[in-house]
Amino acid sequence: MLYDIVILNGTIVDPKTKLQTVGNIAVSNGKIKKVTRLPLEGKETIDAKGCIVCPGFIDIHSHLNYPLYPAWLSAKQGITTCLSGNCGLTPKLPIKEYLDEIEHQGYPINFATLVGHSWKLREMVGLEDPYAAASPEQIDRMVELAEQALEEGAFGVSFGLEYAPGATPEEYLPLAALAAKYDKLVPIHIRTDALDFAKGLREAIAIMEETGARVHISHLAYQFGVHPEVTEMALCMIRNAVEKGLPLMCDSGMYEAFATYVQSAVFDEGWHKRYGARLSDLMICSGKYVGQRCTPEIYDYIRTEETDTVGTAFVGVLPDLGLAIKQPYTMISTDAGLVDKAGEGHPQDAGTFPRVFQKLVREQGVLSMMEAVEKSTYMPARQMGIADRKGWIGKGADADIVVFDPRTIRDNADYIGIGRPDAAPDGIKCVVVNGVVIVEEGEAHEGRLPGKVLRQPNKVWEL
Repeated sequence: MLYDIVILNGTIVDPKTKLQTVGNIAVSNGKIKKVTRLPLEGKETIDAKGCIVCPGFIDIHSHLNYPLYPAWLSAKQGITTCLSGNCGLTPKLPIKEYLDEIEHQGYPINFATLVGHSWKLREMVGLEDPYAAASPEQIDRMVELAEQALEEGAFGVSFGLEYAPGATPEEYLPLAALAAKYDKLVPIHIRTDALDFAKGLREAIAIMEETGARVHISHLAYQFGVHPEVTEMALCMIRNAVEKGLPLMCDSGMYEAFATYVQSAVFDEGWHKRYGARLSDLMICSGKYVGQRCTPEIYDYIRTEETDTVGTAFVGVLPDLGLAIKQPYTMISTDAGLVDKAGEGHPQDAGTFPRVFQKLVREQGVLSMMEAVEKSTYMPARQMGIADRKGWIGKGADADIVVFDPRTIRDNADYIGIGRPDAAPDGIKCVVVNGVVIVEEGEAHEGRLPGKVLRQPNKVWEL
């Protein structure tokens, strides 16, 4: 039989069966048709000798949208599926119109979204002041809008409580309970971080206890700042919750510095003091002052005159990354997509997943190859509820596949002022999405847009 694509002689790593073996893969009509050691013939042949062949990476925490530039950065690092709409930030409602638009225009990778509370839902009910509390009428309307979004395919309700300091339990608990009704995700960017982490983490765990929601802590390693003991204490709190039987999970990036909007409540006056940092530890990575360290003058200008400038805060500690990521409840994420202009942004946009295999697998040995693949594929697929077809290698699975050289895979992206935040990685030989090769030897085939829009139906939870 002549298949569409055959991938030959690769080291197949399947996190579902925990099997690592040498074999060949046949792909046709967007699906894996056969995994075998027998010879195969295809219209297109990929020689994967010496390379890892694994499921395409699934980015459970992204901010991808339009234009396509950030999506192609994701594709070049091996991402084949993203979950957008995190941190309470959804670009557009209703969700149906938003997803229909993406489907019509085409997308390089598979696209799913959450409905965001702390920016979009509050905005939709007239809450422009992040410090304002919602009225009962506004809360009811947010619940209505969120239910509509879930009916239209959203994968859950996301919260960015640090971005909406005025949000009270009366406001967010009904939304979490709504997601819990359908057993959909509730990712949370917690309200307080650094030395105040315990309050925010306790609040997130309480949401689980009170509603049954599947809470997911966003970008774990970015929350705790320059104090290593804070990370250890946070992990202890999470472990205790997990051991109680709460289905708490987390995602984490691979860099010591986080990026977000300078105009947000995260960077309110005196923000740096809770990290033991300085104002100059904030690097402006988009807009008028891109590439400059923040000064009082730059800070005042951006906060009063600009609306969507992104800054990178150097407040983390590198050793904490491995400690956070090796935990059995942590998976990999990028937090990418806030910036859509070449030469701007954060290196996470282009290098997160290659950095995992370079740093934590090859150089440091923090993770085995199987563990790293599982945290990048099957774990997020299970968490999103798409593991029936994605996140594994086997007959019947979607043909979302990445082929990479474990000896040469490398993150080449770096912070502005040091390097290019959008530099493509080394070692990514091939990326396949729904049976279509979209990246080959590090080069994107930008005319190919085989990604599918994923819509998650509502199904009432029951044991």
